[in-house]
Amino acid sequence: MTETVNNTAEIRKIFKNSLCGLVIGSSMLVPGVSGGTTAIMLGIYDRLLSAVGNIFRDLKKNIFFLLEVAVGGILGVLLFSELVLWLVEKWHLPMMYFFIGAIVGSVPVLLKKSKITLKTSYNIIYALIGAVLVFAVGLLPKSRLSVVPNDFKGALLLILCGIIIAVALVLPGISTSHILLVLGMYEAVWGSFRNMNIYYIFLLGIGVILGTLLTAKITDKAMKRFPQQTFMAIIGFVLVSVFDIFPGVPNGIDIVFCTLMAALGFTAVFLASKFAE
Repeated sequence: MTETVNNTAEIRKIFKNSLCGLVIGSSMLVPGVSGGTTAIMLGIYDRLLSAVGNIFRDLKKNIFFLLEVAVGGILGVLLFSELVLWLVEKWHLPMMYFFIGAIVGSVPVLLKKSKITLKTSYNIIYALIGAVLVFAVGLLPKSRLSVVPNDFKGALLLILCGIIIAVALVLPGISTSHILLVLGMYEAVWGSFRNMNIYYIFLLGIGVILGTLLTAKITDKAMKRFPQQTFMAIIGFVLVSVFDIFPGVPNGIDIVFCTLMAALGFTAVFLASKFAE
């Protein structure tokens, strides 16, 4: 009986981790929406950082956890790439307001994690630093970097792009798809998943793994040594990402739809954070 209960609990844990990965993977498809922020909303960001940053400390446990989330993430990209991109294209304004509501909804979660008080209000400067960094990324020229991995140089460039993408993947508030747009690789990367270009995905994946291991280690140490400052910087990341995806002020009946979608996004994140707790 005890063994059955343990097996059921293990299956539920695997399902939950994979479901979180699926939500994170599908959210990364939208420019302006951060996979790291989504992970915070779902309550697994700290666990992901710890698993990647200290992967050899408990190799088997960490590898299985990361695989569970990764499988869900890949499924999220494969299953929802068409749907999410179609929704954003078809109902661009309401969908952007939904994402804005979701992003703003993550701020109370971050404030709770930061445990900031009036005595430590000087940490607001770290939020400003985080905001400036993300704002600077948004000002980068949108070059059309064309990577054709048919030779060593092309393969090396694609791996380098994977490392850059990993930084956006790990740091909350920095959208992976936004970085891809900046690099001029948005259609190429998501198209490679859509068309199952294994060679392209493999080279990109090497860069993502290398970049994730490095960035997660640094971020994990920062969160343990300077938790308030790090979370305040993340809040700066998150808030500025709202400006990156702000589609403009709606008119007429769109005001109602956009307001409702923003409220829906905020509520979804609130419920997700409660579920994670």
